[in-house]
Amino acid sequence: MVSSFATLAMSTPTTVLSYAAAFFFVVVAIAAAYALFKAGGTLQRVDVVLDDMDREAVPLLKKAGTTLDGVNANLGNVDQITKDVADITDKIDSMANAVEGAVSTPARKAASFSAGVQGAMTSFMRRDRGEPGDAAASAASAAADAASAPSGTARPASETAEPATEAPAAPAAAETTAAESADSPAPESDAKV
Repeated sequence: MVSSFATLAMSTPTTVLSYAAAFFFVVVAIAAAYALFKAGGTLQRVDVVLDDMDREAVPLLKKAGTTLDGVNANLGNVDQITKDVADITDKIDSMANAVEGAVSTPARKAASFSAGVQGAMTSFMRRDRGEPGDAAASAASAAADAASAPSGTARPASETAEPATEAPAAPAAAETTAAESADSPAPESDAKV
């Protein structure tokens, strides 16, 4: 009996282990089947989402392409508008330059003429009073007046000063005025408006 008990004791753990292993494998198989079932459901939902994206994304991409085409067309219009504004500003600039030339050239000539007349009158008046030595001083003051004119074309006093001799004052002032008029630029008559 001892021997049958020993065989029974030896076979019992093996049998128990066999039943335990079988039970474990059944539980693992059930858990794996459940996980695969859930994964299949998840993949089915992913498939539905991808189908929805295919249905909705393609029209969205077409709309985006149409919108970009419209934006590009508007950018072309903006480019044309910028060119037109640049042309307008160039025309305004040329018109302003023409107006400035039309106003500043006669003003310069008038200032030169008035400086010449003033110098001539001063020289004539001093000469009339009998002050012969002051002709050079009056020419220097006329040159200083011409230098203060806005033309920027006035010559130094040494070039416009009259000699200290008894020469007629009016012709010297006329020569100064003629020389200053020759130095100033001609008015721009062909300016675009």
